[in-house]
Amino acid sequence: MQQIYYELGVLAKSVHFKNLSGAAMHVGLSQPQLSRIIMKIEEELKIVLLDRSAKRKSGWTPVAYELSNMFEKSIKRLEGELMGFSQNQMIGELHIGTLEGLSSFAMDACQHCFTDVGVSKIFIEIYDLNELEAHFMSGNLDLIFTSKSPGRQKFKFFKELGFQVLEKIQTDKDYAVLSSFEYGRAHKKEFDNFKHVLITNSLAMRREWFSKIGGTGFLPTEAKRGKAKEHEPVYMIGSEILNPKLWQQMAAFVDKEK
Repeated sequence: MQQIYYELGVLAKSVHFKNLSGAAMHVGLSQPQLSRIIMKIEEELKIVLLDRSAKRKSGWTPVAYELSNMFEKSIKRLEGELMGFSQNQMIGELHIGTLEGLSSFAMDACQHCFTDVGVSKIFIEIYDLNELEAHFMSGNLDLIFTSKSPGRQKFKFFKELGFQVLEKIQTDKDYAVLSSFEYGRAHKKEFDNFKHVLITNSLAMRREWFSKIGGTGFLPTEAKRGKAKEHEPVYMIGSEILNPKLWQQMAAFVDKEK
């Protein structure tokens, strides 16, 4: 039997979404790539993971869920053993992803990791929401700062940090100004009444455009700690294999700052 651990890991992430197309948007792979991975598992294990009888979007079979559950249980057992081994080891480096509007939270976390946790190297990248979810679900990030929990699964390391207000801007009706994530979710007919549509994943650029030129769209205000009704909560989420001691220290730091 070929080694298909990577492919099984992809399947375990994918079954949290309704179908192949929905999964491809969140696991950091194109739909053709994901389809080839699923077919490889099917051919290797002589099973059917996708019900392809549906005309539009094929869905997962019961076998897919059963296999995914089996794989996740085995991975958790391995993770438990690895965690027991690594808990007392120094954390050398950390990979962090954040939305641009939450960069202040991320920088505070970086400083805390350097000064109080003992991390020696941190890679931090700013992404739009789609990219952030894809990189996190693909296992490329240890910690993320986001306004939306990726997928539908519950995460072991999950902390609400505060809130953000989405401010509606209507200073020029000729221009629609929005993020890549907003554009991807919108119905394209919504833009029929605009002469121009500007899409950018840079929050700084959208802010400057609204300030200098004007437009119609939404801007998140500076994120604040605490809770507020009818506003968007923001979160810190750790990967499943994040060192538990590091998470405990990060969560304690967040609680102290509130």
